[in-house]
Amino acid sequence: MGGFQDILILVSFLIEVAVLLYLELKAWRSLYTPLIFLMVPYSIILLISIAISGNFGFVDFYYPSIFIWSVGLVLFAIPSYVLAFVLQKHNRPLNSSMAEEDMPKLIVYIAVFVILLFVWRFRSVNGAFPIGSRDFGDELCGKGIWGHLRQLSLPILMMSIYFVDRQRWWLWLIIVPIFIIAVLYQILGWLIIPCLVGIMLRLYTGKTKLRLSLMLYVVLGVAVVFLGSYVISLVLVEENDLDNEVLSFIFRNFIHYLTSGTLGLSVDMELGFPDEGEFDMVIAQLVNIARALTGSGELIVPLNPYYYNTGFNLTNVRTFFGTVLINADYVTFALFVLFVSSAIYLMKVATIRFNNIYVYTAYFFECGLLFMGWFDSYFASLSVIEIPILSLALWLLCKLCKPKMNELKLQE
Repeated sequence: MGGFQDILILVSFLIEVAVLLYLELKAWRSLYTPLIFLMVPYSIILLISIAISGNFGFVDFYYPSIFIWSVGLVLFAIPSYVLAFVLQKHNRPLNSSMAEEDMPKLIVYIAVFVILLFVWRFRSVNGAFPIGSRDFGDELCGKGIWGHLRQLSLPILMMSIYFVDRQRWWLWLIIVPIFIIAVLYQILGWLIIPCLVGIMLRLYTGKTKLRLSLMLYVVLGVAVVFLGSYVISLVLVEENDLDNEVLSFIFRNFIHYLTSGTLGLSVDMELGFPDEGEFDMVIAQLVNIARALTGSGELIVPLNPYYYNTGFNLTNVRTFFGTVLINADYVTFALFVLFVSSAIYLMKVATIRFNNIYVYTAYFFECGLLFMGWFDSYFASLSVIEIPILSLALWLLCKLCKPKMNELKLQE
């Protein structure tokens, strides 16, 4: 396509985003909705991808790949507007404020226990692989019971970030160790998402105000985390010097990370989607649960086996809608998008009915997955089910143990 057609595609998409944003704000009277978490970050990353494409060695951007998101966002918006209309018609509230509460002591005890277990685990696996390597992270907390314990630590991390303040400064003694565990795991997405969820919770409840300075701090924080993870792998593990060459490599890899989904989808579509797969890849966690229970078939690893060079490095991610589309026909694509949207908007409604930290953590975690839609689809991972279940399990456990905790208070 020529330059004019490319500009037309981009401008029409940005107009669509503006219209959907207006309708979403009018429907829900809130910025903190699934559609906004999905489309705003993608739009920003899209503009960055277009800005660097054809420069600094990166490939040219294939503008028709935007059509996938144009269609996907409209489909995703349908359940939003239908549900908001139903709630408004029946005079139901569209939003609620989270109930005032303190960090439950039981969760603090669980957090301390999990951290101590990982201290022991660290000592037992130390020396098996270089600290900071992907193999070390996988051995430490990437599989078996240790993988599930790491999953349990994530809702605790989100809640701790929400509750921490000057009076509860001691929560940093929980946040920092769990953060270190996530860093050692060496999967950047599972480090970024819980921290974003904690910030979302604070913004939604007004504990933290949405300011430009906060956005800059978040971007700076992500950059520092990215830099730190590469310093660990390149300097500590591979024993390179932290010189200009290494810093330049890290910076270019950071830009590659930001654009790997959009440029990956661009290259994929331009090539005619040679990586088309089965829908099992989109719902891998459900397939794996079924196969584990029945003992039939091999477990699926929901990673695209096709890697494309975007000019600086290889990528196998295709954004949220891109990953779904290459593993589904058009009808299945539409039904899956409608289902995911409906499920998360129903979780939003649940936050109105059960306005506590546990339900909000589950809801904003799913929004965090949508936030990372510019990178890839995280909805094939077990975490999409496990984290909400663990959050609700903590709620149930705290409710069951509350009388006992009150008795301890009285005895004190």
